[in-house]
Amino acid sequence: MKTKSCSVDRKLYDQIVRERPYLWWWVGDKENLSVESVVQGVLVNGDMDDLLTLFQILGREQVKRIFLQQISMSRHNYRKQTVNFLKTICLTLHEG
Repeated sequence: MKTKSCSVDRKLYDQIVRERPYLWWWVGDKENLSVESVVQGVLVNGDMDDLLTLFQILGREQVKRIFLQQISMSRHNYRKQTVNFLKTICLTLHEG
């Protein structure tokens, strides 16, 4: 049985969720989003600036780990083009 991660930390909420509520337009209580939900929202609905901000806050490796876990499931919300772009370009670049 999978446990849900704790709600998003304050820095992630302030810099990503509060500044970009349109990425989770269907969610009423955005303060209780999980970190995984924030990552998915940015990767599915965000732009490159949103992605870079996410990398700055969480780190590329944590974003990569969450993304790879999500796409390993039989159902996920990522389009094929998004998965390909993230796997071949964004998540293979070296941090620096």
